[in-house]
Amino acid sequence: MRLIFITIPYFLGRLMLRLMLRLGLLGIAILVLGGAVYWWQAPIRAAITDASTKGGLGFEQVVVFGRVNTPPDQLLEAIALKRGAPLISADIVRIRHNIENLGWVKTATIERRFPEKLVVHLTEYRALAIYQDAEGHQLISQDGARIHGVKIEDFRHLPVISGTAAPEQARHILKILQSETELYNEVWSLAYRSGRRWDVFLGNNIRVMLPETDPLGAWQKLAKHDRQHRLTQRNIANIDLRVEGQIIIKADQPSKAKGSKI
Repeated sequence: MRLIFITIPYFLGRLMLRLMLRLGLLGIAILVLGGAVYWWQAPIRAAITDASTKGGLGFEQVVVFGRVNTPPDQLLEAIALKRGAPLISADIVRIRHNIENLGWVKTATIERRFPEKLVVHLTEYRALAIYQDAEGHQLISQDGARIHGVKIEDFRHLPVISGTAAPEQARHILKILQSETELYNEVWSLAYRSGRRWDVFLGNNIRVMLPETDPLGAWQKLAKHDRQHRLTQRNIANIDLRVEGQIIIKADQPSKAKGSKI
């Protein structure tokens, strides 16, 4: 005979014992110790579940903490409990698994709050950028995870990134770019090159080629020169910062394609 162990709150253990007395099931070996209940046969569990529902322990309400972007209807579908269903028999592991499969959810914790509530604590992903590859566009989180089941058009304000391993590296480079707010406001996309460095594309089609080492210093230097000389307002195709101590500019017009230095 297989022994099943279930840990429940102490008050619930006492309630269940009273329910067993009402059902006349004392002839069955049940032990209640410090909130732990042991029972053997499926019919006994079914009887206790039914008694708990009749005793007012049916599911009536979901309380959710931490929800920002997860649609409520998706949460309810993932929980998949009908009103009045026995709260004591709710499969918490299954519910958590279902919720963590939702696009915005990073982690979830589920708990019963007797007599009638299911409490859900969510940690959601925070959108960082839009990742573009051969398959299209995907929203990515701060830690590089793909966020599925979202409308990309709702996040057009975020920069677009591309390149192998770009999602995993994006948080670091965007933090660098955001250190110069005025210049960052001109950024619309980034490309990760050869797994080593970034090209940054500004809204007026200027490509900024950042170095592999010290991209922060190079970006701050560009911002300083832009404030002084309004570089990003000129007719420029490339700003090359890969050579330490230099800003190499390539004009947009073919006739002025020869590089110049500042």
